[in-house]
Amino acid sequence: MFDSLFDILVTNLEKIKSKRVKLSNDLEEHHNENSSYTIKNWLFTSPQYRKWRITKLDGGDKIQVFNTVGYPSFNSELPIFGVDILWFGTSKKLLAVLDYQPLIQDKDYLDKYCKSINLIKKKYSEFDNTKMKKVYESNRFFSPWVIICRGDNNHLDKYLNTVFDLFLNKYLNMYESNSDNIFLNSQDIEEKHIEYDIYSSEKDPAGKLFKSFFGEKWTNQFIKNYLFTLSSG
Repeated sequence: MFDSLFDILVTNLEKIKSKRVKLSNDLEEHHNENSSYTIKNWLFTSPQYRKWRITKLDGGDKIQVFNTVGYPSFNSELPIFGVDILWFGTSKKLLAVLDYQPLIQDKDYLDKYCKSINLIKKKYSEFDNTKMKKVYESNRFFSPWVIICRGDNNHLDKYLNTVFDLFLNKYLNMYESNSDNIFLNSQDIEEKHIEYDIYSSEKDPAGKLFKSFFGEKWTNQFIKNYLFTLSSG
């Protein structure tokens, strides 16, 4: 599932001359003991983005997950690109979280780099649903305009690809029009990326989900060696 989102993303990454990074076999594809859950991962890098990872989890009708995070280079103060899409097939429910995750909560920074998300929410009001916002610690690495949608088949089939494509392209275009840093220097940026990985490794609910599917040992290595590689120092 979510092959169309994957294709949209990879096509755009290829346009900016991203290169795929080879992962170990155990990270590239991993199954639980009875193969009821399968996780596949891809890693890309480019001059603009030091790391862009993609994860797809196939749990049959129980759960399908598409997750992608793009980290700009340490020379760019742009926010981190973050997307989580979950589909619960049995109940036909969609949960989508999309954000330009800010490195700092300075108002001018947020207005410059993150406020364009609000234009997407206004254009696609079906994806303007903040009922789940309290789940997240919004005063850290989330923008005030984070897209949080709890939807159904209609959101999945009619809107998801369009919203994701628009969200992605606005973000990629941001790099071209913001070549100079205003708020942070490269050392500050690297420190914020480390903080982000530490925060996410501790707070991201995906960790508990993966532990329940694949066990604690594999999940801990997955977090350390793939998801949040700066979290261990």
